[in-house]
Amino acid sequence: MADAKDGPKVPTGKIGDLTIGRIICGSNLISPNMHARDLLYMNELAGRYNTPERIFKTLQLCEEMGINSVVLKSHNFSRIGLSRYWTEWGGRMKWIADVITKDIDQFERKLVEHLELGAAAAYVWGGASDIWYHQDKPGNIIRAFEIIKKYGIPAGIGSHRLEPIMFCEKEGIKPDFYFLTLHHHRYWSAHPKENWRFIELYEKNSPHHDHYHDNMFHHDSARTIEFMKAVKIPWIAFKVLAAGAIPPAEGLRYAFEGGADFICLGMFDFQVREDVAITNKILAENLNRPRPWLA
Repeated sequence: MADAKDGPKVPTGKIGDLTIGRIICGSNLISPNMHARDLLYMNELAGRYNTPERIFKTLQLCEEMGINSVVLKSHNFSRIGLSRYWTEWGGRMKWIADVITKDIDQFERKLVEHLELGAAAAYVWGGASDIWYHQDKPGNIIRAFEIIKKYGIPAGIGSHRLEPIMFCEKEGIKPDFYFLTLHHHRYWSAHPKENWRFIELYEKNSPHHDHYHDNMFHHDSARTIEFMKAVKIPWIAFKVLAAGAIPPAEGLRYAFEGGADFICLGMFDFQVREDVAITNKILAENLNRPRPWLA
């Protein structure tokens, strides 16, 4: 792999006491969870391509390009022995734990699993926030957040929908960051707005083209951008390319101009350099950004 140490690095910001790159490495390509709509072979293809060695080399390249943090789940470690990246490959990448559980009574146990593996920060999984809000149990979001806080690490709250974030703001919750989706809907597989449903990401995929089929990960982007203008919490945006349906130059610009302070981006090894170059070009410009930088 070509040496990237002398190339341009991604600019950094702060979340709590962590200094991290404006681009954060995502983990769906490690899982793999490709959100491939009806392309049934994609998860297997990604799993065969992204061998443990290739994943480690990708993380190494990310570090050389200034991407010094990654979002991970505990099962990423068990699937490929990911701890070896730090113990054998000399990795310095900080990782942010995506604590996946919908059972509030299991949340602390799951969090501790991540901390024992070396997590430097953690957040309430967006799926849990969405579902708890939909089930009229938003207090679980606060409980989970408070569990993270007591361990003395940067604590965040994730969501695919704006409503859980609006709830946290109304309640005066002050996380170290929000982990909130953002993408526009100007791509072919986005289904019509009249068929959007709050909880569709967690329902069975519809066989009908005009309904959800693993194809949309954020609703009401204009409303989200407008609301987040007044939010004084650092914002990590994810799914900004709608899982590969939006070109990077377009999706990254939309998210940064829409107010994101950081972007979590799943990348194969061959995409890292281009994504860094695009990010640096965007951030060097005078962005049409109504929201101030908060990190």
